[in-house]
Amino acid sequence: MERRVVAAIGAAERGHRGEIAVHVEERYPGDGPLARAAELFTALGLERTAEGTGVLLYVALEDRKAAVFAGPGVHGAGAPGFWKGVTDAVARGFAGGDPAAGLEEALTEVGALLCEAAPGEDVHGDELPNRVTQGAPPSGDHR
Repeated sequence: MERRVVAAIGAAERGHRGEIAVHVEERYPGDGPLARAAELFTALGLERTAEGTGVLLYVALEDRKAAVFAGPGVHGAGAPGFWKGVTDAVARGFAGGDPAAGLEEALTEVGALLCEAAPGEDVHGDELPNRVTQGAPPSGDHR
């Protein structure tokens, strides 16, 4: 599954100036999946993208919850309900027994939005590694 999701991150990052990360853990601590996604957004270095165009897709497996947290360059983009549609794609994949397919669909949707919200050549390069982080966020491991 991880290899498919990493490939989907790379594909979703083409054609725009955004950065996308995926973080998976068993349960979300604290006040809910969106609050946890906001915390991880900073811990994983997404707040440091040059144009505020980072997006974190967060999944809490045992809690069966997903959330998306986007930087200021992306947050208001998309039609009403867009971000819920992204998390619904994740849910469909898990419900259908193919979590990677749900994550791939969600990442494709985020990538398409980033092409609209942050179009153009990525002059800053790949600012963060394309990977799926799990459990406690890595400390100090930002490119």
